[in-house]
Amino acid sequence: MKEAREIMDFMDRSVSDSRLGPMHISVYFAILYCWLLQGGEGPARVKGKELMVLAKIGGPTPFYKTLKELHQFGYIDYKPSFCAAEKSKVYLLLVETMGYRWKG
Repeated sequence: MKEAREIMDFMDRSVSDSRLGPMHISVYFAILYCWLLQGGEGPARVKGKELMVLAKIGGPTPFYKTLKELHQFGYIDYKPSFCAAEKSKVYLLLVETMGYRWKG
């Protein structure tokens, strides 16, 4: 079961990473959920508002701070679109360390 492997890997790392809190875990799992729904290939294509709903975060300030920290801590590579009509790309770096290589 592919999904369990990604969840286990993230949780194993998050347990020993004191920088991560509940919002980081919630946002990461929201991104992982979107990636799996999209077929588990390439980057997750997401909109901030959609992730905030999935992660149960009420405002953009704490959400984007958490997203930025996940990027800085090396859990994701966040590529914002800066266009309301286009979704941003989020690469799950832990998935890559498990042997997955991004296409293109």
